This record gives sequence, C-alpha cells and structure tokens, in this order.
Amino acid sequence: MSRATILLADAEPALREAVVRVLAKIPRVRLQTCSTAALPKILEGTRAAAVLLGDAGAMTAGSLPEPRAPFAVVSLDASHEHELAAMRAGVDAHFALPEMAEPLAQWLRSLLVAERQFEAPALVARSAAMQGIDRFVSRIAPSSATVFVTGESGVGKEVLARQLHARSPRKQGPFEAINCAALPEAMLEAVLFGHAKGAFTGAVEARPGKFQRAHKGTLLLDEVTEIPVHLQAKLLRALQEREVEPLGGRQVLRVDVRVIATSNRDLRAALAEGQLREDLYYRLNVFPVCIPPLRDRPEDIVPLAQALLRRLSGGRLQDLDAGAQRRLQAHDWPGNVRELANVMERAVTLHEGESPQVTAEGLWLDADMLSPWVGADATGTEARAAGKDADDTDENPTPMLEQTLQTQEGRVILNVLRESGGRRKEAADRLGISPRTLRYKLARLREHGFAVPASG
Repeated sequence: MSRATILLADAEPALREAVVRVLAKIPRVRLQTCSTAALPKILEGTRAAAVLLGDAGAMTAGSLPEPRAPFAVVSLDASHEHELAAMRAGVDAHFALPEMAEPLAQWLRSLLVAERQFEAPALVARSAAMQGIDRFVSRIAPSSATVFVTGESGVGKEVLARQLHARSPRKQGPFEAINCAALPEAMLEAVLFGHAKGAFTGAVEARPGKFQRAHKGTLLLDEVTEIPVHLQAKLLRALQEREVEPLGGRQVLRVDVRVIATSNRDLRAALAEGQLREDLYYRLNVFPVCIPPLRDRPEDIVPLAQALLRRLSGGRLQDLDAGAQRRLQAHDWPGNVRELANVMERAVTLHEGESPQVTAEGLWLDADMLSPWVGADATGTEARAAGKDADDTDENPTPMLEQTLQTQEGRVILNVLRESGGRRKEAADRLGISPRTLRYKLARLREHGFAVPASG
C-alpha cells in the first residue's frame, strides 16, 4: 500500500521537527520538504495529499499553485497576526505548533481518508445494536432532516454519516466535512460560511464556505460541540432559514444542505456548562443516533477486522486464523474501530509470506509496540527525519516512536491533572496549553485506555 506525500515548504529546523512529531501519529505518510518557489514544479509531478507552508507571507490569495492540493500554514507562533496572514494567503487552515498538533493530525487524517477513497465504507452490522442502526439509517436517509450522531471517539461516526449520504437522494451531490475542533476560532466562521472580497485585510477575492460547497449535498459538522457559542447563533440561523451570510457580505445566500452533526462529548454536560446552546441542540437533534462502543458489540469485532484487512491490503490478505480472532475478541478496544484499523494496518505492513491469512503473531496491539522498541532506535528515527536536507523525502517516524512520545506526554498530562485536583483549566494553565487542546489530549488518552481523573 503506497504512502501519502505531505509537502512541507520553507520550514525552519524547529518547525520541521514539530511537523515530524505530528506525522509520527499518522501511519503510512512520508514528508517531502522544499522551497515555496519549487512548489509549482513539484506539484506537477507529485500527487500530494496536503501542502504545509512554513511561511504564510510567501503566498498571497490567488497565488496558490495548481493542481490545487489542500494547503495549510504551520508555524511556531500562535498569534492572531499569523492566523490573519494565513487567511490572506487563501489557505484552508492554520495550525500553531506544538499547541495545535492534534488538530493538525486530525486535519491530515481526514484528507488521507478521502485520498484512499474510503468515502462510503459499508456499515458492518453483525450485532443487534448495529443491525438496528443500519435499518434506521436506511429509513431516515431519504429525508433531509438533520441527524446528530454521538458516541465515543473512533466508533465510526463519520462512516455512518457517509452511509447516510450514499443512501440518500443527494448521493450525486457533494459530501463536505469540517472538523469544528481542528480550526482556530478566527478561521472557523470564514471556513463555514465563506467570506466576501475585502472582508478582512488581504481578502482580495471572495471564497465560498462549506455550506455553499455542500449545496444539493450533505455537510458533516464533526465535533460540533466545539464551535464557539457566539458562532452557534449564526449556525442556528443557517439551519433554520437555509441561508448563510458570508463574512463581510451584504446579502444572504440560499443553500440546500442536509446537515449531519457529530460529537463524542456528554451532551447533557455540554448543555449544563453552556458550551452548547439549547436551541441549537434541539435543532440538530431531529434524528439522534448513538453508536455503541466496540467493547459493547463483540460480534462486530472479527467482521470489522476482516473488512478492514481486505480493504487495507487491496484484497491481498483475506482472513484471520482462529488464534488471531480469539486475540482480537479478548481485547477491550478503548480506541474503538479506529484502534482496530491501526492494528489491521500494522498486520498488512508486517505480514510476511504468501499466505492470505493473518495469524495471532501478526497482530500488534498498542501494548506490543511499546516495551521492545523504546530507546535509541526510536529517538534515532526522529533525529534522522528531522536532520535531512531540504528537498529530501522522509518516511514517517515509526509507530514505536509515536507510542513513546504519546506515553511520555500522557504521563506528564495525567500527573499535572492529578496535582490540580482534576481541574481542567488549572491543569491547562500549568501545562501552557489551552483548555480546548487539553480536552483533545485527554480524549486521546481515554482512547488508549488511560484512566483520566474526573473533573474537579
């Protein structure tokens, strides 16, 4: 299975190292560095999954090279001026590292899903719960009513959303998705609703937002509870009136969009804490769907693993032997289907021989990737990746490095949280990150089975 190429232009060594750390969390990617001047020529001969710009000032709106790959600005500066410079350049997103490392990883993962053409994978429904959801999806798909999909991280909320689109009369229309937690607040409004020419300094052309791009199709609002409250009022109007007002615009635009929202948060808690408007909740919650965690539907584990195995191997690997099936069923899957997909990708990568069947020895769970590999090799991999000359190609750091970095970071976060008595804001201040970033990291720790202290 080929690796996706991420281009990084005009990045100083410290920024390049920060990007390498992010790519350590993403399997099967490679990093290629270059200068901004060389981008047009490289894009002619390379199909890049994304382009990361280390210098927002090197581009102006309308100057992004074709063919148009997704562009984002990355920097070590979280200032508002850098966000504005990114918007002026007309890029899709801006990420300040290391604070926004997880949002950048999420943005890249969403692009890679599309790159690998997993737009509408079938729902695997052997358990009674998933069979009921599958039937419900077929019943509500012909409607244009809003759907609110909830469940733990990694259970397959986007898969369900794409199935709704694929089974609906809108299937020939666009499917647009936006991770509301992955964009800085300053950019989110413009990305959702678009902006007019002159809406802000450097906006030399109008750009449509996600609502306009999804016209006659479906819009997925992933992690909708992370939208700032002041923007939720504008979103509510768009849902009620089926019209949007671009940032800096003077007239509203009619849109015909079916909205699907997702969240992995406790919605009652989000309402009680004032992070989700009650009127928006009820507008989104026309058809609520809650996907149970994988540990509560063990009948789906082996069929899901088999489907993932065949898809990821391009049909080269077909099945799991009895020992492999028993090993999968004995695991509690804190990371749900996303964790299972990681295990199957490792199985495909590490499989040896001509047999189309994977054995128990070919399965590497997260715990298996830690103890034998932590040490000089992992550190050396990162150092070699960060130390190559410009215009070189780096294979992404190994899964062992990813696990090492995540474990060390996780221990620090949990220790600080315990010392803070579970108080998230105090812990975030001590760690030097925003409460929003802390929530991302705690959710990821829960996915990997860590016990997170209750909120104080």
